[in-house]
Amino acid sequence: MKRPILATLFATLLVLVASTSVLAHSPEGVDDLSSVEQYDYTVYKGKIGPYPITLFIDLSATTNEYCGYYYYNNRPKSRFTLILKKFETINLHGSMKVVLYEYTPKGNHTGTFNGQLEGRGDGFQGMFTNSKGTKYRFSLTESY
Repeated sequence: MKRPILATLFATLLVLVASTSVLAHSPEGVDDLSSVEQYDYTVYKGKIGPYPITLFIDLSATTNEYCGYYYYNNRPKSRFTLILKKFETINLHGSMKVVLYEYTPKGNHTGTFNGQLEGRGDGFQGMFTNSKGTKYRFSLTESY
């Protein structure tokens, strides 16, 4: 190959790597659904207050990283990105205290999940607070 072609290929590769990294760690990253397929999700179904939801979470994420998304079942195309803000193991069974921040596709922080994720697949329960400060209990069960 000639040098200009190699330089062009190298520049293209750098752009692809940089955009993939930004997409995977950005609250807006869930807009491109092909980007979320690289994660190993555990799926939970249940309710925030009276509202049925489906939540996808990658339990291998670290603090301040993209860890999944969820949607209200009556609006499956309206997905909210989840960023892991805190997790702490609380017993030998692997149960964890978890705080997840919810972001809109435009990157606005609009809610917080504060709850306990059970290590034996028993579920994810706690309190959800929306951007107006309204609190709702949530209860989710792992879906197989």
